[in-house]
Amino acid sequence: MADVLILFGHRPDIPMKVERRHLDAVQAACSGKVYYYQTEEEALADGVDAEVLFLWGGSGRMPEAWCASSKRLKWINSFSAGVNPIMDGPISDLPVRLTNAKGIHGKTMGVTTMGYIISFLRHFPTMLRQQREHVWDKTTVTFMEPTGLTVGIIGAGAIAGEVARLCKSMDMTVLGVKRTVTPLEHYDRVYPNTELDTVLAASDFVVILTPLTDATRGMIGAAQLAKMKPTGVLINIARGPVVDTEALVEALQKGIIGGAALDAVDPEPLPADSPLWDMEQVILTPHCAADSTLYMDRAMEQFCENLKHFEQGEPLFNEIDLKRKY
Repeated sequence: MADVLILFGHRPDIPMKVERRHLDAVQAACSGKVYYYQTEEEALADGVDAEVLFLWGGSGRMPEAWCASSKRLKWINSFSAGVNPIMDGPISDLPVRLTNAKGIHGKTMGVTTMGYIISFLRHFPTMLRQQREHVWDKTTVTFMEPTGLTVGIIGAGAIAGEVARLCKSMDMTVLGVKRTVTPLEHYDRVYPNTELDTVLAASDFVVILTPLTDATRGMIGAAQLAKMKPTGVLINIARGPVVDTEALVEALQKGIIGGAALDAVDPEPLPADSPLWDMEQVILTPHCAADSTLYMDRAMEQFCENLKHFEQGEPLFNEIDLKRKY
């Protein structure tokens, strides 16, 4: 029997909510009790303990006091894909297992990525600016389509599979970069990390989807940006620190690359005085590529499936190696 503590309060920067039907679904999958609190302090005050903790692990203050005081905690599940705040804090030293929500973000992040690509090819930012200025003119830009263009996906994992599928459906060549090279559906070719420069040089759009680890922090810097096409567009929907922000700004200012679509930046939120705000060849979105009204439904469904594995003593999926941090 396993008790579950769901710890998540409404946050304006995270547009997901735990609803009664979500709690009922967890209770149906769980042989023990299900507790729901919006704050760590509430759970501590009531003296609640549980084997399983379900929380948002992508950002914000972690429930370090509750985790340290728990006598029963065995498994933490984050309903975000990113779990750096957990891994970088004292919780990572506890004898617990950690899983994330890998696999539920593909649809929304794939759609977002295609939105960026189409926006650049069809010059939507310019068209919107002209609309505000009451200008009717199509002679200032060259309209393109995705057919025949190449997208390079850095971090060819679960989310990237949907990005690759959508790109192939629009007649693009899809290249991938992966730590361990294996044949992947919807990819024309997959390269090891050591051949990153080859993919950068060949791609019209470079999509960053790698997790943030010690090895990937600053992975895209001045040297890598210089390998891209002068018309190439960098798309970061992963984690801001994977890209060297100062090097990116310089590459955009000097025309070393053609543009950028940034859902993840470093730091976040982006400072008001950042040059990125005012660059016409840059699209900025506030780390919302995965957001959706269906997000919590998918996260709960995935968690309930894993909860059944946990109760039956079966292997958990999406388990994080706390030493490797992915």
